[in-house]
Parts: sequence; structure tokens; C-alpha cells
Amino acid sequence: MPDSPAPAERQTIDLTRESDVAYWCRIFDVSIDQLREAVRHAGHEPGEVQRHLGARPAAQPPAR
Repeated sequence: MPDSPAPAERQTIDLTRESDVAYWCRIFDVSIDQLREAVRHAGHEPGEVQRHLGARPAAQPPAR
């Protein structure tokens, strides 16, 4: 019997588990701080976090 499900099998983002944080940072292509901020605003459900991250303004290109 496995100890715990892989992050992809979880229904929530658990910021107390390093493996979850690393997994979701890779999936959403964000830093740990960005993930924490998104979870703070949107909650622990991956779909809500994804929607929140998608609603962020795009980074501005550097000025020339």
C-alpha cells in the first residue's frame, strides 16, 4: 500500500509537502513565492490556482 498519493493524484495543493510544492511549481511554471501567493488568493484547488495564475497580467518585456 503506497504511503501517500503523488501530487497529480491529489485534489488539493499542500504547501507543507515539499514534493507537492516542487510538482505544482513545475506544472504552473512559477516560483515557490508565486505558488504560495496564488494559493493564498485562490485556495488549494489546482484548478482555481490555475485560473488565478492565468488571470495575472503578463510580464512586461524589458524596455529597449
